[in-house]
Amino acid sequence: ESRIVTVKDMVNQVIHDKLDIPIHMGTIRIADLGCSVGPNTFYSIQAVIDAVLMKLNRLPGDHGETPEFQVFFNDQIGNDFNLLFSSIPSDPRYLVAGVPGSFYSRLFPRASIHYVNSSLSLQWLSKAPDGVANKGRVHIYGGGQDVLNAYSSQFRSDMEQFLGARAEELVPGGLMALQFLCRPQWVAPDAARHDLWFAFLEPLLQEFVCE
Repeated sequence: ESRIVTVKDMVNQVIHDKLDIPIHMGTIRIADLGCSVGPNTFYSIQAVIDAVLMKLNRLPGDHGETPEFQVFFNDQIGNDFNLLFSSIPSDPRYLVAGVPGSFYSRLFPRASIHYVNSSLSLQWLSKAPDGVANKGRVHIYGGGQDVLNAYSSQFRSDMEQFLGARAEELVPGGLMALQFLCRPQWVAPDAARHDLWFAFLEPLLQEFVCE
């Protein structure tokens, strides 16, 4: 019998199997990196909290108090945090804090975060690669090998910084869940895939800019 596996199902399973922290502790801290202005960030956070509470209830002999949750919503300094905070559910089961800044650098004290979530954010690089002649284009598709190499190198550098920062911030036994756009290893970086739609979109955007 087949069934649809939702993101919440996957979060429940991963937290149940992989989260290895003293879950009886007083406060569990969760960070959502690249939160934007909602509402998806709130759905993700609620799924995480529900999964942690479910894990807590499964622990044999556990009769302790339900832990408090503190959630850090992070995005770039220019993000509309006022809009984000005005959209928070009316009765959240967590305390809220905003953390502006790039997630390619340290954001939190060492060993302070128990769960890191990031959905559809890491495909955004920290900056365009230096010295690359890709001006006027909306994507690397069709830009040539030099452009491809430059953006690949920038991605590797950014990911090293991202993972290094999170390694310091996560508590021992903590967990990080990342969702972002990628390609199968067997598909060439410059292969004609979903990127083809950029080839059709690009001249339209260029025409709008020139008008």
